[in-house]
Amino acid sequence: MWMRSPGRCAALLTAVLLTGCGGSPAPGPSASPAPPPCTPDTGTIAWDAPASTPTLLQVVARFLNDDLTTWRDLVDRPITPEVTGDGTDRTWIPTLARSLGEHLNLSLGAASSPDSELESLRTMLEGSTQKGWVLGYSGTSVVKAGFRVTCGGGSTPVAGTLTTWNSIDAGFLSCDDTAARDQPSDYGEVWTYCPTD
Repeated sequence: MWMRSPGRCAALLTAVLLTGCGGSPAPGPSASPAPPPCTPDTGTIAWDAPASTPTLLQVVARFLNDDLTTWRDLVDRPITPEVTGDGTDRTWIPTLARSLGEHLNLSLGAASSPDSELESLRTMLEGSTQKGWVLGYSGTSVVKAGFRVTCGGGSTPVAGTLTTWNSIDAGFLSCDDTAARDQPSDYGEVWTYCPTD
């Protein structure tokens, strides 16, 4: 009589079960891949109405008489574009500046405004023979606008604000020309920088 040992029966039962199930456990449910990040380069940009503010960048004062020439650097604050908002990044600035510029038909800065304007203003004033205090100044329009970037695939829109600058203007004025103080100017505050000593 042929006898089966209990250990051999258990091994056979295990082999049958594994073979019947394909020899490996059933795979779990696969997770769907996360959508790619939504950026201005991959999405659609919508703009809010922008605000534009005239802003002085640099101011230089020069005093001239028969015996003396004096120089003073009074303002030096170049503008650096910035972007704010959850999920935004500084690398977005060039694309956003180009998009807003096309929207407004303007050439907007994607990098900081030039930091050599003080030297240019001094060169401009050196050619003037106006006596007393004379100011050379540069300015721009700071442009600020809210935006929304929308992508497909169920991505959540990204909202933020871009702040940048437009073209740079330059000019000079004589602090003794009191009549000119009442004339309209984008940079009327420049008169407050005329030295009083």
